[in-house]
Amino acid sequence: MDDIVILFDKKKDPGQETANELARYLENEVKTVRITSEVSEITDKADIVLVLGGDGTVIQAAKQVAGRGIPILGINFGTLGFLTEVERPRLHQAMDELLEGRYTIETRMALTCEIHQEDDIRTVGPVINEFVVCKQDFGHMVTISVYVDDNYVDTYVADGILISTPTGSTAYNLSAQGPILAPDMEALIITPICPHSLSKKPLIVSSDTTIRLKINRTKAAYSDEAAIRGDGLLLGEATSGDEFTIRKSAATFDMIHVGEVSFYDKMRVKLG
Repeated sequence: MDDIVILFDKKKDPGQETANELARYLENEVKTVRITSEVSEITDKADIVLVLGGDGTVIQAAKQVAGRGIPILGINFGTLGFLTEVERPRLHQAMDELLEGRYTIETRMALTCEIHQEDDIRTVGPVINEFVVCKQDFGHMVTISVYVDDNYVDTYVADGILISTPTGSTAYNLSAQGPILAPDMEALIITPICPHSLSKKPLIVSSDTTIRLKINRTKAAYSDEAAIRGDGLLLGEATSGDEFTIRKSAATFDMIHVGEVSFYDKMRVKLG
């Protein structure tokens, strides 16, 4: 282990006090310790990225390192913190375990999506948590047909449709009443957001499948207007006739696990 990057959130570590403290703790143990608040500065020289922040900062780092074989260790400066591995009181202990090689690496999947609009096709990704097609206006729903490997599943009149990874199952998917998956599972979740019918339930499918969403018309008199979001970020707007093809990304990302706290321990504590 020669090069460690410390990525910190400016809002949660003002003055980078904890980042500086962590760098001092590590500087005699590794060749290079670099501190940054910009994910773009994580280069291929890095052996490990330590992320000081919440789940949002971890997601940014995961997008940057996906497919590059650079593992991430998250230190929780947020609130819920499902993606962060270490709570702040255990920071020094976790660093000792890391330096001594007492850790494991979990490889996790991400998503990619092709957006089909008229004659234009563009690809977005990787997406770490979820891809969402949802209504633009508060007072209107959208009608979306769902296909899995070109097999018609159902048509949903809802606030939107959410496609989640196992990592993202504890994020927006959980708030939308979707199931929680263990992060090492190879599966995807299709979750309707506030469906008009109570019979519409989430569906879990293999990660090897291709999911296609098509925006229909809720009312014949006008086109449905939707927003496209990936990990909460607006990717564009869509309307009736537009389609989205979602599949597992070829680029994975690695998370470091230290200590004896399992995913199920974390889930039990954080969800009360």
